[in-house]
Amino acid sequence: MLQKKYAIFVFISFIMLYYWKKRIKQGAKYKTKMRLEGKTVLITGGNSGVGKSTAIEFAKLGAKVIIASRNVQKSRKAKMEIIAESGNFDVFAMHLDLENFESITSFVKEFDDQQEYLHYLINNAGAVGVHGLSESGYHRVFVINHLGPFLLTHLLMKKMKKQSLKDPVRIVNVSSNMYIFGKFNLEDIRTDAIGLISEVRRYAQTKLANIYFTRELNKRLQGFNITTYAVHPGSTITTDIWSWSNLPYFLKVPGNHLVRILFLREPIYAAQTILYCSLDDEVTRMSGEYFKDCAREELWEVAKDEAFGETLWEASVAATEKYLTRELI
Repeated sequence: MLQKKYAIFVFISFIMLYYWKKRIKQGAKYKTKMRLEGKTVLITGGNSGVGKSTAIEFAKLGAKVIIASRNVQKSRKAKMEIIAESGNFDVFAMHLDLENFESITSFVKEFDDQQEYLHYLINNAGAVGVHGLSESGYHRVFVINHLGPFLLTHLLMKKMKKQSLKDPVRIVNVSSNMYIFGKFNLEDIRTDAIGLISEVRRYAQTKLANIYFTRELNKRLQGFNITTYAVHPGSTITTDIWSWSNLPYFLKVPGNHLVRILFLREPIYAAQTILYCSLDDEVTRMSGEYFKDCAREELWEVAKDEAFGETLWEASVAATEKYLTRELI
């Protein structure tokens, strides 16, 4: 009897361990035989974590890869590491500070001058737990995670629309399942967060904004060969998102070794759904949707308010209109 109970315990433990490894620590894996010579990829925050792993995988497939981050020195180092791992020398590093609208406009001008094409835009960079308001008068996390990518995407749209007449273009916005805690009050975006709960909520709001941005983009790009996707990559071990944070060290998730061991993914596994939405042939039928573990996931009701999606879009236009010198989407 004791042996039977022991056997059952071992069997259940094995199943739980298998589930933990495959579903929590790794998640779905995406494989492709596609080659991307002649394709150009722009990845924000591509010098570490998920962004860097995504850049390596694109480079392995032969694409021209541009990583754009605020820390140029770190990006140059990452560029050499991406080249060394992929064997692809067509990798470039550029300066981009998503908190600074002037930096975004300067970046787009330089990008337009240097790059003829843009096939994949990966809005990956983000921040959490940053205090204060930006120069534009909005909460810094909201600017870095939403308004910055919103402006960047708009300013690159002329190039992407032109590109879409010849080759398809995909826009991937890295969100998070934290969006479910992001119920919006638009007044929040002009005030600082006070306390841990408020800071987490502000981050969740920006991840919800990423989803609404993706859905609105899809609606407004009908007639162009441009598709959009919001992605939850899973929590990952190595990421610069915490480098902005003013949270105490023991509250920064990567600093908690137990959490790292039990729940956080290596960046290569977190990159899989980004690659899936960027490269899979079937996914184009699901433009504007939200994805997790290389599959479409049904959104919670908080992310389905069409009227609020339009309101947030208009609020984002109003916040960046000084810099929107090109045709609006």
